[in-house]
Amino acid sequence: MISQQLLLDITKCSRCGKCTAICPMFEKTRGWDTGVARGKLLISWGLVRGELEINDKLIESLYQCPTCMLCEQECAAGAKVTEIIREARALVVERGASVPFSHRGTFDTVARITLRDGLHRDWLDLIRGDFRESGEIVYFPGSLPYLEPILDFDLGAARIISAAVKIFNRAGIRPTIVKELADSGHDTFWSGQYQFFNALKEKNSRLLAGAKMIVTTCAEDYYILKNEYSLDAEVYHISQFVRDLVREGKLAFSKGVERVTFHDPCRLGRHMGEYDAPREVLKAFADYREMVRYGKDAACCGVGAWMNCNKYSKQLRLDRVKEAAEAADTLITACSKCLSHFSCLMTEPEKVEDLPDIKIVDFTEFAARNLKDI
Repeated sequence: MISQQLLLDITKCSRCGKCTAICPMFEKTRGWDTGVARGKLLISWGLVRGELEINDKLIESLYQCPTCMLCEQECAAGAKVTEIIREARALVVERGASVPFSHRGTFDTVARITLRDGLHRDWLDLIRGDFRESGEIVYFPGSLPYLEPILDFDLGAARIISAAVKIFNRAGIRPTIVKELADSGHDTFWSGQYQFFNALKEKNSRLLAGAKMIVTTCAEDYYILKNEYSLDAEVYHISQFVRDLVREGKLAFSKGVERVTFHDPCRLGRHMGEYDAPREVLKAFADYREMVRYGKDAACCGVGAWMNCNKYSKQLRLDRVKEAAEAADTLITACSKCLSHFSCLMTEPEKVEDLPDIKIVDFTEFAARNLKDI
């Protein structure tokens, strides 16, 4: 239920129109106000008051938003737009509507499967490096092992997880990978399926009860574990973890000449305020370049929680990789979703006009590839 404070936030909106000028999705759809923040706030108000009937158009309006937080960041009234939209989605779910997941809801189904105990998780057999199944320093791979079997391209899940273990090992740490961990619940939470999210959270919290430190390679997992779980452990994104190890002299890199740029995942950047850690690491060993839009002004990859993968989100992805190609030869990101979306785009050269020639690489894999012995 939308709280009284959030309802008050809705009334703050002066309908100045700034969100219509900066919303990346609205730039592509160019529809009615229901496609932009000020319209979605009014929809949320109408839902709470019982003045609106839930139909396909209303659901499309709420779920097409990637919740990139750019509108909220720039809102002169300070309205908590993304939180209001998420709570409105929860109202829709509570009243019996289905979440309009893309890809026929496959990824939501996989998250439900991870709730089961005793699954044979054979992806553990693909990991290279020294790790354990119990301990205080935990590596959380999240949904990464489960994405690749569904996608029809090489996401590099085994390489990324092995790269994370390599980073731990090089710093003298034998990390814990808890094989029974479920999906973090990020997509479930942002789709408004709170009952399902709480089940995932309860299972994972029980399995992580003995952890003192948790490191994630995905920005979305980092966001959800840090903000929505009540863990005794410190939670780090791997870019923060690597930065700290470099500062402590426990990791070092071989200097390279590859021109790279970094795509700020919305959850790591605008939602969590972490812009510096990945850049500090990349600048230590690569020829680092910035895109035109970076940091707090970075463009979104266009898709949030597998709910709006369509022609408009594809246009946003294409714009972003073109922007990256103007700055560098390799685009680095630190989010499993961003990696999936950009990689998917790059596998369709025959379907996408003017697709640039640029490599898409995960931050963890790129960092591990350039480690050197101390």
